[in-house]
Amino acid sequence: MDSQTHTGATAPQKLYTAAAVQELDRLLISQQQIPGLTLMKRAGRAAFDRLRAHWPEVNRIQVFCGGGNNGGDGYVIAGLAAQRKLPVVVYTAVSPEKLTGDALEAYRFAEREGATMVSDLAELSTADGNAVLVDALLGTGFSGELRAPVDTAVAHINASAAPVLAVDIPSGLNADSGAAGEAVQADLTVTFIGRKTGLYLGRGPALTGEVIFDDLSASDTVYHKVPAHLHRFDGGSLEQLPVRAADSYKNQFGHVMVVGGDHGYGGAALMASEAAARAGAGLVSLASRPEHVAAALTRCPEVMARPVVSGQELEPLLELPSVIAVGPGLGQSPWSEQLLARAGRTEAALVLDADALNILAGGRVLAGVQRDDWVLTPHIGEAARLLNTSKAEVVTDPVAAARAIQQKFSGVVILKGAGTLIAHADGVDLINSGNPGMASGGMGDLLTGVIAALIAQGMTLPAAARLAVWLHGEAGNRAAAEGGQRGLLATDLLSHIRRLVD
Repeated sequence: MDSQTHTGATAPQKLYTAAAVQELDRLLISQQQIPGLTLMKRAGRAAFDRLRAHWPEVNRIQVFCGGGNNGGDGYVIAGLAAQRKLPVVVYTAVSPEKLTGDALEAYRFAEREGATMVSDLAELSTADGNAVLVDALLGTGFSGELRAPVDTAVAHINASAAPVLAVDIPSGLNADSGAAGEAVQADLTVTFIGRKTGLYLGRGPALTGEVIFDDLSASDTVYHKVPAHLHRFDGGSLEQLPVRAADSYKNQFGHVMVVGGDHGYGGAALMASEAAARAGAGLVSLASRPEHVAAALTRCPEVMARPVVSGQELEPLLELPSVIAVGPGLGQSPWSEQLLARAGRTEAALVLDADALNILAGGRVLAGVQRDDWVLTPHIGEAARLLNTSKAEVVTDPVAAARAIQQKFSGVVILKGAGTLIAHADGVDLINSGNPGMASGGMGDLLTGVIAALIAQGMTLPAAARLAVWLHGEAGNRAAAEGGQRGLLATDLLSHIRRLVD
């Protein structure tokens, strides 16, 4: 979660790579004439103030300091705590004799103020009561695996029952990709100068806790000189559906057709259909295996369910919809391939999910096709198949993977995850929305239906993708608030989706 709140429309947040943040830092020093030590003091002050505000009952602090500027920030925090007679112990992962520059000056400040320094984790007392641990071991330059003695310090922090504040980024988290092996599990992360992409991608949302951003009084002119890596949207920065006129009628809000539901998978196609209806599509139809029609009519009679046993039977139905969603429960049988092949030749906008993506990746259907009017919605595994690579490669650089899929197939690509990426012709956007309770069957089917419904109502594909991802996650949050995360079902979101699009 990010601490920024919204009142009315706001601009999306800019996210930066580690290299871009280093460039921002350099420009602050060289062009805004802010000495590096001043920036370090500001960062330490900002983190210490947030610590006191977040844990007002804190009665002692343990700070874990590395050897770079991140460690220097930690030493400033320790010195400020000592100034206020707050008991503070600093674990020095790097010998003070090896410190240089601003980090050394910060160490001397903490030492002068009376902070206790230890070089052995065994010298740290048990962090119980109202203690807070501060992680200032590694900064944005980290990549790869943790090495001694930092790996032991990270394990020590994570084994403690005390809350943890991470300075700039949790140690062990990749600042660009959000990839992490062993890493600090923080309750609060205070990050500086530029929001790092990795805080919001991959493992980032699970490791950072609440994220608070402080620009350290950097001027806007500096940010204009360094391009953002991503733009992060939330409910306050998204394009919304227009208010409906009093004399509206159903044909003004599009016709979504869901194509899917092979033997044994009818529920997925029906959930996508019902989600499209609840998200405001004027008309919704379903093309599925004959055995699923009766269940569809019983569950949601507003959905016009039609039985299809071949691509040839689907053909005349494709003249009606303005948007076709293919994939929920589709399977990978000859029937499945026929339906995707026929749908893929229409002029209606397309949303492809699940097995439609797996068939596409196989190269037998729609081989070499690029369309500007389709949305592809892969998760990590499907993304790897679309790129003919490994899941590990996608996880290592999900932004590059999303861009590569978009360049290969055109249109809009939604790479799903805790931080969902939306790649389109003009760049890549990020949405953080939802909760772990949504890791259950059928959630992706709902998202497919919502995307299709928003396109049917006239939104551009990128705007529909952004809003649908946020609506889907927010509906999950509201449903979880009512009944908890564990046991959350996809259909629990439907009533909340309806309220959110109103």
